[in-house]
Amino acid sequence: MRTLAVLLLCALAANLAATERQSLPVRAQLTGGGEVSISRDGPQLLVTVTGPRAGLASLCVGDDSRVRILHASAAVGEAIYEREGERWLRRFEFEWKLRDSRKTPITEADRNRVFAELGWVANPDNAGVSPRVFAIQLSERTQYLGVTFFTTSDPMAVSYWPATMDDGCREVKVAQGYLPETAQFRPTAWHRMENGAARAN
Repeated sequence: MRTLAVLLLCALAANLAATERQSLPVRAQLTGGGEVSISRDGPQLLVTVTGPRAGLASLCVGDDSRVRILHASAAVGEAIYEREGERWLRRFEFEWKLRDSRKTPITEADRNRVFAELGWVANPDNAGVSPRVFAIQLSERTQYLGVTFFTTSDPMAVSYWPATMDDGCREVKVAQGYLPETAQFRPTAWHRMENGAARAN
């Protein structure tokens, strides 16, 4: 009888977990074309960005005082801006990792190493045709999220999400990965994260 009760409790817990997983994902259209989907896998946030054409993706992640630019093109890299008064100053430039090359295929061990080092990882793609999948370790500083996709074929353009984003995150140079020394960010206009999980706007 006790074994049956345990089995019933396990089944109930599994059903509740499945229900929670179904309620968490967010799927939205990028302004300018493309799509973003957001879900949670334990302590990780999974963000998949699909552009309207071939290109590269960037996430702006942070809070009111620090913004991380997480970039995935032929390689992945992170840059950091910190707020100083009314300006945002670039503190760290991109250091490229996991370059997509036929000569040196990227292994799961490579991805795990970069994730352990940076707290996030994404899939580089030299051709720019694959959806970009970002896995991000959640923290208390993961408060706001902005998404961009830069199409590299003519006409070159930046798609972005959410539609309220109106700052440096969606500027062409930032989306391309060419970062100015100073920028203007307004994270509160991005997607607000709740308890480490995304909520629909």
